[in-house]
Amino acid sequence: MIGLNISFESIATFRNKLVPMFGIVFLLIGATAAYGEASKQPARIVIGPNILVSRDGDIAHCETMVTANPRDAKNIVGGSIVMVGGDASFATKPYVSFDGGANWTDVNLPTGSSGDPQVGFGITGTAYFIGLNFDGMTFYRSEDGGKTWAKGLNLGKHHDHEMLATDLTYGPYAGRVYLTDETDVPGSKEMEDLQMRRRVVLFRSSDDGRSFLGPIEVARGDNTGMGAENLLILSDGTLFIPIIEYPNYATDKKADSWKAVFSLSQDGGVTFSPLQPISTIRFGGVEAMRAAQRSGQVDQMGGPVFAVDREGKFRDRIYTAWTDFADNRYRLMLTWSSDRGKTWAKPKLVDPDAPAYASQFQPMIAVDPSGNLGIMYYDTDGFPKRDQFVVSFTGSTDGGKTLLSKKRLSSEVSSPFGGGNLRPGPFTKSERGLVTADFVSGVSRWVAGGDYVGLTGGEDGVFHPFWADARSGTYQLYTAPIRVETPSDTEAQPGVVAAAAKEQVSLSDKVALVFDPINYDQQTKDAIIPIRLKNTSHETLYPPFRVEVKELAHPYTIKSHEPFDPPTILNSSNGSRGVGAVFDYSIALGDLPALEPGAVTNAIPWRLQAASAVKTNFHMGVEITGYRAKQQPSSEAKSGAQ
Repeated sequence: MIGLNISFESIATFRNKLVPMFGIVFLLIGATAAYGEASKQPARIVIGPNILVSRDGDIAHCETMVTANPRDAKNIVGGSIVMVGGDASFATKPYVSFDGGANWTDVNLPTGSSGDPQVGFGITGTAYFIGLNFDGMTFYRSEDGGKTWAKGLNLGKHHDHEMLATDLTYGPYAGRVYLTDETDVPGSKEMEDLQMRRRVVLFRSSDDGRSFLGPIEVARGDNTGMGAENLLILSDGTLFIPIIEYPNYATDKKADSWKAVFSLSQDGGVTFSPLQPISTIRFGGVEAMRAAQRSGQVDQMGGPVFAVDREGKFRDRIYTAWTDFADNRYRLMLTWSSDRGKTWAKPKLVDPDAPAYASQFQPMIAVDPSGNLGIMYYDTDGFPKRDQFVVSFTGSTDGGKTLLSKKRLSSEVSSPFGGGNLRPGPFTKSERGLVTADFVSGVSRWVAGGDYVGLTGGEDGVFHPFWADARSGTYQLYTAPIRVETPSDTEAQPGVVAAAAKEQVSLSDKVALVFDPINYDQQTKDAIIPIRLKNTSHETLYPPFRVEVKELAHPYTIKSHEPFDPPTILNSSNGSRGVGAVFDYSIALGDLPALEPGAVTNAIPWRLQAASAVKTNFHMGVEITGYRAKQQPSSEAKSGAQ
């Protein structure tokens, strides 16, 4: 019973050595939808528990990125903008995991940055973090997987939306680090003449990010914006640089589309090909875009995202997805190229069966080492007012020709217009001889939780999403382990244990309780306490898991005849409102068949009502039961039995 008081070695070789996420095989079978066609091969999307990453306060977290270490798939680094409050208002911060995403630590950088976080890993496992501020673009390195970070390297003043990639191939530029950025052409005076003079520039490093050469101009716009998008490295080390050309909104009020284009560099970022087309993206025009931003709806326009199958079954296939505005809603489109961008497949809807009112937006895509494509996106399916959303996930095992039926990734609904997201913070700077302050909140600046979200495919075949989730009314960071699998991927199914080979036991010495942020309503006297189970043992544990309340007062309190005010339990699984109340945690594993050592379940919210509005010093003792693999009798026990 638990008593508690609530107040340069080959990357391929390394991948073969890695144990899959949580050491288990996932079981849930998913149907396949092929844009209306029948699937040729059954496959499945398997989603583990939603994990709360950010535990650093009731403050908005927006604009996320994530990456996994190519040398250690369990080492994951994410990044986010954080509304820290006070004079700083905004900061960017790394979040680090060393157990495949089950547990996370937030880290403060030695020098500050406030916008557009980007993360990456070098070929030898050095972690990278980049952020922007008014002093410029700062590049950080960590040689211990993200625990500590060296003083940042300032790369000068630049404009927006930097992007990062490392060459993890065996080609002539293996290990080279690339960084692109949208910046002004020198001498621009856009604030004065409203003429855009933008360009995409590139920096490159050949010493693991210790120093950079650049900026080198990749492309220049003609009174248009030039947004750098996520860089790709093809199997031979060719650098693929996607760019979005967008209109000058200040003067071009009739434009209703963006152009997605790209440039290639085959000499390690020294020279670049002329821009080549990918697709036209409809954003609906400036008036429609600004109206949507002021509408109180959460769905917003966003730029395209890119991924490449660098080493899988569709080698060098390039994918891109984007939101397209039509009929007053956003639809997610997908296309791909099998010839390095020379030709592109006809764009297709990712979710053709979505209701007429629903939008899909804020996408991110990634490819796992086997060549399976993963697609995550925000989804207003089920919310006609489009003021709430869930996160959906789909994937493809056949190079994007067919997609699995979408599956809900987030276990709760996001409601972005809560108090934590609406709390304004000042953004100050000196300009025009004045000190200015712009007050923005998380949701007023980033209604959809940022301009982008994170998704990476680890070397162990696990996708790690990294999204801003407003289930509490404040954008917090969440993740979950995901696999896209075909039956051939998991023929052995080592994580499955037959019922006859398991035994029911008390797990109170093997499981701890982990608490997500607690909410309390003084008027109703209700405390909402989200509780997870964490496997603290070295054994794999199996559901069904059962948590039973055994005491609501400490034995000492009872023996000493001290007064106590036990809470009333309002939402137990068996309806009991006091001692004997049971909470069923079988549903808290997501699609996973077992709880591996160090892993945590989804949070189950316990609803406790205090005896009075101010009496919230609760005590509970609970017993946790579940299953483990049957223990084999020891040799001494066997001989004694004989």
